[in-house]
Amino acid sequence: MGRYRLGIDIGGTFTDFSLLDEVTGELSSFKSPTVPDDPGRGVLDGLRALVTERGFDLQAIDYLVHGTTIAINTVIQRNGASLGLLVTAGFGDLLEIQRLRLASPVNFTATRPLPLIPRYRVGEVTERILSDGTVDTALDREELLREATRLVEREGAEALVVSFVNAYRTPAHEAEARKVLAERFPGLHVTCSHEVWPQIREYERTMVAIMSAYVRPRVDQYLGQLERELGGVGVRVPLYITKSNGGVTTARDARQATAETMLSGPASGVIGATSVCVRAGYRDLITFDMGGTSADIALVRDGRPVYSTDETVGDFPIVIPVVGVSSIGAGGGSIAWLDPVGVLKVGPRSAGADPGPACYGRGATEPALSDAFLLCGFLNPDNFVGGRLRLHPDRSALAMRPLGEALGLDLDATAEAVIEVATANMYAAFSNVLARHGLDPRDFALVAFGGAGPIEAT
Repeated sequence: MGRYRLGIDIGGTFTDFSLLDEVTGELSSFKSPTVPDDPGRGVLDGLRALVTERGFDLQAIDYLVHGTTIAINTVIQRNGASLGLLVTAGFGDLLEIQRLRLASPVNFTATRPLPLIPRYRVGEVTERILSDGTVDTALDREELLREATRLVEREGAEALVVSFVNAYRTPAHEAEARKVLAERFPGLHVTCSHEVWPQIREYERTMVAIMSAYVRPRVDQYLGQLERELGGVGVRVPLYITKSNGGVTTARDARQATAETMLSGPASGVIGATSVCVRAGYRDLITFDMGGTSADIALVRDGRPVYSTDETVGDFPIVIPVVGVSSIGAGGGSIAWLDPVGVLKVGPRSAGADPGPACYGRGATEPALSDAFLLCGFLNPDNFVGGRLRLHPDRSALAMRPLGEALGLDLDATAEAVIEVATANMYAAFSNVLARHGLDPRDFALVAFGGAGPIEAT
């Protein structure tokens, strides 16, 4: 029997390992550089480093849980599966219309986000179920097959999503469509909206089903490969995945219910912070998780995270219950730059893990927030990531100087200005979250974690 519990979280810059000795209660941490093109390799590199650098026996692991950002990154980067969508006749413009309300009503040039499925890969099928669940018009099987054939054979759809009106009340037509499609296209993955989240609101229900199908190939490939390779390096326990609601599920189930892993990583941090702080006597919290690419803010009331069914992933609503996490594009790797009128900005573009900020010495030439932290003395160049990475203040200075010259500031003042702008961005995000809930920040404890969180929080 093992004696250790291991938690793994993949961030934009580093992959973190937290190791709990269940006998002594000792908690230790370890960081390994993230491999953006192959995040599983970053996990395996870290495990091998635990063996070679600390003499750790991977067979001593009794429980292994992993927070993943594969799903949310796939949606944000829009590099998921090519899908076809089948909807009730007359609802073909569902993804273009979205909701009548604008995301930014004070912006006269605001546009709606481009759908994940283009209009030419949407097929309309004659059928109709009424709001009380009764069948008004039977499913036209021939039209279903005709539209599905067009989407798959002519438009190149790799998988299909079926979302009929009022299917949340009576899923009979979606279930019938699945059976018909399985006979015609054996092996083709079909996602039905009632199976993912059978709730009212047609656009939102359809989007959850689309996002589940959109990320499924990448999540399935990643978790399947990771499970095999974990066994290859000596891990003998099953892999668990954290869910967007803070719970856990098996990797096998996560490969099917992919929508439930959208906020896997951020939700894990909130659950952990809540557990620690409640034991310390703090029950009302603002959690602040800042890493290399983004900062995540969440609320905890009376010892319980605030849950939401009104969050967004990328540009799209996700109406399944999730830990209410608000993200802003600012982290230790966020690039400092000047807009066309010379105003200093920080983020959302990030240096990521490769090449990382200039201070990593990997060839980056643009200044990042971590470079400003280093130049202002907040980071120890000889003891970064537990001493596994030496920082280069001279590289930070070289990258920061052109920005200072454009602003008319010396090196120290430029680095301080970068930190002030990033901090102002954080504060604005905090204020928006609290104002939305009608809360007073003086009633809460601020709990900072993540690679850059404790530095920025002070």
